[in-house]
Amino acid sequence: MVSVRVGQLEVSELAEAILQAEDDLLAVGCEVEPVPFARVLRDRTLSLIYDVNGLRNVRGKPTLQELTRAVEGSAGRKRDNHWRLVARDPATIQHLDALLLPRGFSRQVCVAMALHGEAPKVAVPKGLELVLAAPDDEDLLAAISHGQDLVRRDEIWYGVEVSRQMERLALRQMREGRAEFLAARTPEGEVVGSLLLRCDQGVGFIADVGTVPSWRRRGIASALVAAASALARMRGFSIVGLTARRDGSPRRIYADLGFITVGESVDWLRAGY
Repeated sequence: MVSVRVGQLEVSELAEAILQAEDDLLAVGCEVEPVPFARVLRDRTLSLIYDVNGLRNVRGKPTLQELTRAVEGSAGRKRDNHWRLVARDPATIQHLDALLLPRGFSRQVCVAMALHGEAPKVAVPKGLELVLAAPDDEDLLAAISHGQDLVRRDEIWYGVEVSRQMERLALRQMREGRAEFLAARTPEGEVVGSLLLRCDQGVGFIADVGTVPSWRRRGIASALVAAASALARMRGFSIVGLTARRDGSPRRIYADLGFITVGESVDWLRAGY
């Protein structure tokens, strides 16, 4: 791990700031319930999206019964829905591994990455323009939603209703959470890549980076992330961060742009319980 500071923040503090920014973005519009060992996010209108139906920043050594009660809530919860737990404390991760993996939960490691140095300069691929979507630009927002749906179709979990719920979540994060869509667009109005940028609480947080499959390997994602980083820095945000799967190829793209790993979190996921 590269040694890095931003102002007075050390590596561990940078990681916490970035992971907290992710938590806060996901919490927009959700029912949020703090419990002694976690922050519970719940949205029964988006029941197929485990990111907004689970426990964030689990701490300590909660029992399986305590975790189940927190997920289900006082009103109860359908047991055929996904739920997810996320932790970043090493002792908690060890505890949850022992508790959850024997019970059929899958495990994924994500990394928090912070921009180290100046915002990268990346040329926009020929024939494309990068545009920020205004909240009332319905044509552009529809094109972004269509492009995001094409990106999701590569995922093994893809389903039409899942994608629709993710579209509603992203639009809510923009309209209620002050996040912004940055899109790569052709002269004909086709959106071939996009991301969300939220500048809040001292962090320029980049999320949902995606390129339409037929347009990949042309540098579109790099151009989008570079432009979003420059925009956050121009607005005075010294911390620019994002999260990525530790074993995913996007992590290498971000590293080439100057993002370095400053911390990790672990997700456990199970369909129903």
